[in-house]
Amino acid sequence: MICRAASPRDESRSACVNSESTPARVQVFALPTSINKTAKSVLIVAASLLHGCAAVTPVTSSSSANLTQTGTALASLSSGGYTVVQGNVYLFENTDCPQFVAIFGSCFGNNAAAPYIIPQPPIETAYNDPYTAVPFNTPGPNGVTTNIFYRLSDVDALVTAVQYPPTGAYAGYQSYMFTSASSNYPLSDPLQVISPNTARYEIFGSVGNDVNNVIVQKQTGVSPWNGQIITFVTTSNQLLANDIVAKLTARGINPKSIMIETLGYNVRTGTTQTSDDLVSLMRYALPEDQTSADAWYSSVANNVLVYKVSKPSISVARYPENLYSPRTGTDETQLTSALTELASLLQGWSTTNSVLGNLSPVSASSFTRTVLDVNGIPHGLAGADCINKGTICAGDNQDTSTYAFSPSFALSSNSILFVAGVDHNQAGNSSYISLAIYNAQQSAGVASSSQSNFSAVGFNSGSLTGSNSTVGSAQAVLQALGLYNSASPALKAALPKLYVSLVSKSCTIAVQYCVNLNGNTLIPDTTPATPINMYERSYIRPGDTTAADTNVMVYPQVIGPGKQ
Repeated sequence: MICRAASPRDESRSACVNSESTPARVQVFALPTSINKTAKSVLIVAASLLHGCAAVTPVTSSSSANLTQTGTALASLSSGGYTVVQGNVYLFENTDCPQFVAIFGSCFGNNAAAPYIIPQPPIETAYNDPYTAVPFNTPGPNGVTTNIFYRLSDVDALVTAVQYPPTGAYAGYQSYMFTSASSNYPLSDPLQVISPNTARYEIFGSVGNDVNNVIVQKQTGVSPWNGQIITFVTTSNQLLANDIVAKLTARGINPKSIMIETLGYNVRTGTTQTSDDLVSLMRYALPEDQTSADAWYSSVANNVLVYKVSKPSISVARYPENLYSPRTGTDETQLTSALTELASLLQGWSTTNSVLGNLSPVSASSFTRTVLDVNGIPHGLAGADCINKGTICAGDNQDTSTYAFSPSFALSSNSILFVAGVDHNQAGNSSYISLAIYNAQQSAGVASSSQSNFSAVGFNSGSLTGSNSTVGSAQAVLQALGLYNSASPALKAALPKLYVSLVSKSCTIAVQYCVNLNGNTLIPDTTPATPINMYERSYIRPGDTTAADTNVMVYPQVIGPGKQ
C-alpha cells in the first residue's frame, strides 16, 4: 500500500501556496488499477491503522450515536420484508483522476475545489459492466462486492445516511444516469460519446435537482451543519419511498430528516445489462474551518452509512420525470464595460511583460456558457437534455452555473494567466464562487480558488475577493501591477464587484491572488506544454434553492499568452 500526504483543501489560505508542500492528513495514493479502489475503501471502512503508514485516528462527534440509531433502524427493515445490505463510502479527490482517465479518457470536469463523497452500494445480482464498473469493485461488509456504479430496480432503493460535516458554503447530494445502452437512442447527436463499453453511451447526467443544504434546511427547519443526521433515499418507486419513511419513522427517525431523491421515467431502471447504471455524488465545499473538515473527512466511514434496501413484494408506482426548478437572478450586464476595461488593462500589461518563447501572443478570451436558461429552466448541459439525447453531461450540477469554461492555454514556466470576472457574490447571484484549473487534455481538476458570500453562508473564506473588505482582488492586482491609476472612474467604482485571479507556475506578483501550479504533478512539465483551462462555478443564488439564471450573468475573461 502506497501512502502520501494529501493536498490541502483550505482555500482560506493564500491560493499561491504549493498544495504539495503543506502537511495534511494521510490518504492512499491513487493508482490506475482496481487494487487502489480496494485499498482505499478498506482505509475508509476501517478508519484504522494503515499498513506501512501513519495511523488515522477516527473522529466522532457527540451526534455519532444518532447515526448509529439510523443504521440500526435501517437494518431492522429486514424484519418487515426487506433485504438490507450495507455498502461502503468512497472519498474521491483530485489525485484519483488518473484512474478515471485510464478508463474513460476523462475525469469529467471534476470540481478541483472539493472532494466527492461517493456511496458504494452492494452489486448483488445486478449486471456489473466489465468495461466501466468492474475496475471499481471493492470488498464491502460481510464479504459483499460494492461499486460506485450501480443499478436499481423499481423495488430497490439506495439509502445514504449522513452525519453532516462542519459548517461549509455548500453541500449537495445528487444522483446521475452514468451510461445507457446506445440502442435506446435511434437519433445520432454530435455530442454523443461512446463508453469504453461500445454498446453504451456515456451520459453522466443529473436525474433532477440536487438535494442541497438549503433544501435540507427548508424541510427539516434547522441547519444541517455540524452533525445533524440526514438520510437520502434514491428510488424510482413512490410506494417504496413511502414505506421506508413510514417504517423509519416508527423506529424513531424524524421523517423530516429523510430526503427522497426520485428517479423519473427517463431513467431506465432494472438490474440487467440493458438497464441504465447510476452513480451518486455528495459535494461538500469551502468549509469555514478546514481543520474540522479534514477531521470529518478522515473519519468519513463514521459519518456516512450506505445501504441498498429491497422489498420484492411491494407494488410499483413510478415517479414522473423530474423537472428542474426555475432560476432567477440579478442582472449583471451593467458590469460588462467595466470588466472589458479591466481585461484590456491586464492585456496591455501582459503584452509588455510576457516572454512568449513558443507561446502564442497575448489574447483576451471570454469564457463559454454551457447552460442556456429558457424561461428560467436550464437547457444544454443539463441532465434531462443529455438523458433525452444520449449526450455527455459530465456530471452537471444545476446548483451552479454549470459551467463557464475558458479556452485551453499552454502555460510556460514563467508565463501568467489572468482571470477577470464578476464577483457573483457581490451581485447577489451566488453563495460562493469556485474557479477551478484543469488539465485540459483530461478534463481533470488540479487546483482552485474560491470565495464565499458572507451574507449568504455567514463566514468569509477564499482568495477571489480577499480578506480585506475594503480592497478586493481586482483593485489589489491592478495596484500590484501599477495599473490602478490608469483605470477610469467608472472602473474604479466597479472594482469591488469584480475579481482577478492569477494562474502561474511562478507566482511572484500579487501572490495572495495567484494559484501556483509549480510542481503540480497533475500538470506535468512537458514539451509542448500540457494545456490547461479554467471553469467558473457560481453556487446557489441566496434565497433560492438552485443556481442563478445564466442569462443575466456576465462571464469571466482569461488574459495571457499561450491560447490554443
